[in-house]
Amino acid sequence: MENNKTDFDAFKDEISNSFFFQIHRIKRTIFRHTNTLMNEAGISLQQEQLPLIMILQRKSMSQRELSDITMRDKSSILRSVNALEKKSLVEIQKDEEDKRKNIVSLTAEGFSMAKSIRLLMRKSEDEVLAVFSDKERTEALAAIRGFADKLDAL
Repeated sequence: MENNKTDFDAFKDEISNSFFFQIHRIKRTIFRHTNTLMNEAGISLQQEQLPLIMILQRKSMSQRELSDITMRDKSSILRSVNALEKKSLVEIQKDEEDKRKNIVSLTAEGFSMAKSIRLLMRKSEDEVLAVFSDKERTEALAAIRGFADKLDAL
């Protein structure tokens, strides 16, 4: 029995020393807090729909472009876009120049929701990261941005 406990402890140590696991813990905490704020505000979106709303706030684009930016497959984007269209948050139109393309745009309601979400995300980030000093926050952001930039180059 003692051997199993030792094996399990070793496994727990391996997980807790995993870079991926620690990044996941941070992401989970931030998303959980943001979801709570969104639910309190009456905003019901699935996690995979959120980036689409935020991206489309800046610019209308094709489903293919959304797929490329979010690094999600086209069928996943299509499901999310269709769900957002049913909620009247986006509209889909054929591209004027290339009829094979569908251009996705936010509706007025979608823009309003995106603005609310952006404010909630800022509030959530401020609340979650309040456990860090300004210096720790600046250093962490620089380190994480540097990691992301290096990994994007792979």
